[in-house]
Amino acid sequence: MNRLKTEYSKIIGWLDALNENKIVPGLERIEELMRHLGNPEKKLEIIMIGGTNAKGSTCFSLNSTLTKAGIETGCFTSPHLHSVRERIRISNELISIKEFTFVLSKIKNVIEEFGLKPTYFEVLTAAAYYYFHSKEVDYAIMEIGLGGEWDAVNIGQAKLAVLTTLGLDHLEYLGNKLEDIAKTKSLIVKESTTVVTGWPIEYHKFIPECKKLYHGERMIDWLEYSLSILKLKCAIDLCRIPGRQEVSGEFTLDTAHNPQAIRFLIQKSDEYEKIVIGLLKDKDIKNIISSLPKNCEILACNLETMRALPNWKLIEMCDIYGYKNRKFETVMDAMKYSTGSKTLVTGSFYTVSAARGFLELEGHDEL
Repeated sequence: MNRLKTEYSKIIGWLDALNENKIVPGLERIEELMRHLGNPEKKLEIIMIGGTNAKGSTCFSLNSTLTKAGIETGCFTSPHLHSVRERIRISNELISIKEFTFVLSKIKNVIEEFGLKPTYFEVLTAAAYYYFHSKEVDYAIMEIGLGGEWDAVNIGQAKLAVLTTLGLDHLEYLGNKLEDIAKTKSLIVKESTTVVTGWPIEYHKFIPECKKLYHGERMIDWLEYSLSILKLKCAIDLCRIPGRQEVSGEFTLDTAHNPQAIRFLIQKSDEYEKIVIGLLKDKDIKNIISSLPKNCEILACNLETMRALPNWKLIEMCDIYGYKNRKFETVMDAMKYSTGSKTLVTGSFYTVSAARGFLELEGHDEL
């Protein structure tokens, strides 16, 4: 391994030690970190993408649309499927190993010098803001990770905020009432922010006072409004994204991880013989499982994260709703079992990541 890859591996080890699964609400840590970095987020034109579902797709499509129009964008999304570098892009290019190592090393030095205690997500958010400012991007497209009010991305000021859909997700952190979820997700909106949303009209009252609000039901509507707000005239590029309705042979892979997204996915097609699924503990397990088509076999998997729901709990829920089911220790085992059958792989980025690795799809191994 050459020196660059050695340094990259070391900084990845340091980042991983911060624990990707650790979620601590609050902006005080990211505020202090950004202050020591010179507050680059205050010098950027920021487009924030919040809501429940279709955030990633909206980010990627808006990023691709602006890139094809000759506009330089930074694009920050989460989580990643295989490489953490997937989260930080300039136009359509991932941040390079060299630049990622440089930026993260700088942030690590600041953290150690001042004794800061940021989370994994906060470090990557800081890295994105710092990197995008250093590249003098025209717009920084920033996906909200969880909620809105206390999400690290919200350290910035949104010129444009797109609130995609509204549904139940991250119940452990956001609660199980749509009103409460709407309140926290909408707090990325400031008085000077222009808002585009797909939320039902009755939830608009939870959106703070803003410059102007536009409503559209589909992603194409949100993108059209966004271009109009940015005073741009260009063709919209609805790009395909790995892990979102991605087809490989008899397998369809989709990162849907809440009832709303699962139902939308099943509406597209319900003719699956088997469904490989792994879920995280903070999901609406009952409504996710009950949304699956009844005529298929559910293959319940453990996932390689502490946040995962054990496969036996998934099996219990499948039994309650009368699904034919089988449990597997790994996604790979379930994939082997289902080979030759029309199969949906879903429930989590972790599930899809493992499946893409099994199928050796592009990007599954960055080194």
